[in-house]
Amino acid sequence: MVVPQLSGVIPDCGGWIRSRSYVEPGTARFVFEFPRDICVEIYSALVSVGLQLTAASHSALTELCRCTPHVFDPASRALPAMDVATLDAATRYICSLEIIKVQLQIWMVKEEELQTQLDENQCFAA
Repeated sequence: MVVPQLSGVIPDCGGWIRSRSYVEPGTARFVFEFPRDICVEIYSALVSVGLQLTAASHSALTELCRCTPHVFDPASRALPAMDVATLDAATRYICSLEIIKVQLQIWMVKEEELQTQLDENQCFAA
């Protein structure tokens, strides 16, 4: 099942789970946030747990991941060992993170139903 896997993999990547709920039988809602500079890890995690994303979801996540290196300068975010002098740098780093909020609507279907939908070139939304 995807929801328990997401509950583990999102925090492992550095995201925060805001809520999980089942809105009706077979449908789960999953809300989480993450710093924009880890969007590649989050996108990889969503795909690795087996979510079948819509073309629009793939497109939005791809654009986010592609633009992120141009928004952030990874070299300026490297923090040396912590001491009093670097505490201000660490605070500035944490405060500079752009937080992305994601809400997934997950429809749970049987494997044969999923294969039928995929064969018809339709995907379930995330």
